Amino acid sequence: MRPEGRSRLVEPARIRYRDDQPFSLEFDDIYHAADGAAEVARVFVEPTGLPALAAARARRGGPDATVRIGELGFGSGLNFVVAAATCLKAGARLHFVSCEARPLGAGDFAAIAARRQAAHPLYQALAAVYPPAVAGWHQRVLAGGRLRLTVWFGDAADALADLTGRQRRGFDAWFLDGFAPDRNPELWEPALFETIAALSAPEARVATFTSAGRVRRGLEAAGFAMRRVDQRPHKRESLAGTLSAPGRRAEPPPSRIHVAGAGLAGASVARHLADAGCAVTVSDPRFDPAGAADPAPPASTMPATVLHARLLTDGTPTEALRCHAYLYAAARTREWAGVDGTGALQAAADERDAGRLQRVAAAFGPSGGWLRWLPAAEASALAGWPLPWGALHFPGAARVSLPTLVRSLLDHPGIELTPDPTPADRPLVLACGAAVRAFEPAAYLEVVPVQGQIDLVTVAAMPRLPLVGARYLIPTDQGLAAGSTYEHRPWAPDRATAANLEQLAGSGCSPAARWRGTRSVSSDRTAIAGPLYRADGAVEAGLWVSTGHGSAGNVSTHLGAALITAELLGDAPPLARDAAAALSPWRFRERQARRGPRHGAGDSLG
Repeated sequence: MRPEGRSRLVEPARIRYRDDQPFSLEFDDIYHAADGAAEVARVFVEPTGLPALAAARARRGGPDATVRIGELGFGSGLNFVVAAATCLKAGARLHFVSCEARPLGAGDFAAIAARRQAAHPLYQALAAVYPPAVAGWHQRVLAGGRLRLTVWFGDAADALADLTGRQRRGFDAWFLDGFAPDRNPELWEPALFETIAALSAPEARVATFTSAGRVRRGLEAAGFAMRRVDQRPHKRESLAGTLSAPGRRAEPPPSRIHVAGAGLAGASVARHLADAGCAVTVSDPRFDPAGAADPAPPASTMPATVLHARLLTDGTPTEALRCHAYLYAAARTREWAGVDGTGALQAAADERDAGRLQRVAAAFGPSGGWLRWLPAAEASALAGWPLPWGALHFPGAARVSLPTLVRSLLDHPGIELTPDPTPADRPLVLACGAAVRAFEPAAYLEVVPVQGQIDLVTVAAMPRLPLVGARYLIPTDQGLAAGSTYEHRPWAPDRATAANLEQLAGSGCSPAARWRGTRSVSSDRTAIAGPLYRADGAVEAGLWVSTGHGSAGNVSTHLGAALITAELLGDAPPLARDAAAALSPWRFRERQARRGPRHGAGDSLG
């Protein structure tokens, strides 16, 4: 465990410009030649046969329409942008998996994107969701779900080690684009080439700008049949090759995947799978085919909630999980209906809490502008509301209308809604809150329903943006939403209203309406997402779960859905192995082997 206050950050790149192109000061090398996109085409796209591969995949349709490219050296993202344009033109999907030890800072990347977006429009969307310099996997989804970028910030060896045993579908092509071998030798080691070959599909292609003999020999030793590619007059030659070893063959993807539950967790799982090309059936008894009822269960009917971070600095995998879940959700949901990018302030409750939040800001703040500590005067001025102990500002946080968001997620031609449960169908993802325990294979999960209430009140003045932490106040067009109670045993609604209005004492507010809902809460207050397990450690065939999201569902449901989608399809994960383990249902089997079940496990839901 790392000492408190040390964050999981990576050192960003230091650059200057040469001939209007970024130049690395650490490696004393260019990112690309002056004709960058043309260089990508002649060094990587054409030698790997990407246009023909993309066209062939497009003809397959469904999840098989996806091209998978692995890359060493993400740099300025130009290889991804050019490969993405190639795949989209052919009608294929692309999953591009890359790694970068020294990523460009968000400001530098935005400047490069601004220079390039006229020729490459994808840069504008990519810059809007570019990850901060936090170590580990960052997944971003673009072009209406047809493009997935999964980039590792940190050492390439660590990235490939994390993929080993997790990525079951082999990569179709590799772009080896690190800086020159004599300046960045870590990216050109034989051990990396061997791992690349082990992660490759049959007849996978590889291309690299360098023609160094030791690189060619290393790739040949790993199982690639290499050839030289004439690059004159730009340079003498580069290298390309085809895997001659057997390669990694994956089982065909399921023809249809079933999801039980049409709340936020189920809707997010369904949308992630549909965006990956899967056919999905979502069952919920609340769904009325005639359209008389909203499919969203009570926890997803709250009209005003907040997507915001709950960060830790304790050095545990849960620290990484919370950070990456927030960053993923803020990027993934920004264009969906029902999500309003208001930003939010996490207000300190007292002097001690202010110190804790300042440590969070010190730990993560250097990675980029996605959070900052504001002292009392500045926080109060931004909020238009007194915040005497200061606050953390999250510009990417959002106000969320859950009914609108759920409907938006389910509005996809690949998603079919039905009121009939599907307990016998496989693969099946259980995403029905604490009711997952009604399914015998999930009865060991330690999750219970917890009720809560949000009140809508009228006040003379409202804060300018949502306040969370010491308060939970959300300005809306209808009034100020105040909440939220946490009721292990249901309270009388009037008692809940009184509790919510305590934070508004002296403001002259009056209640106007209230909403009650039920959260599913796990015994360790961490969401549950992944395959179900039997007591002997074997995986329950075709059974998955997404539940226990508690009051953090706006954040954790989306990363949980991305993780389930990756695992179901055998794809690159959106989260590092140790952080993903913090979500896994297996953790309850391990704990129960030591101390027995608790917090609802094995109990009947009546």
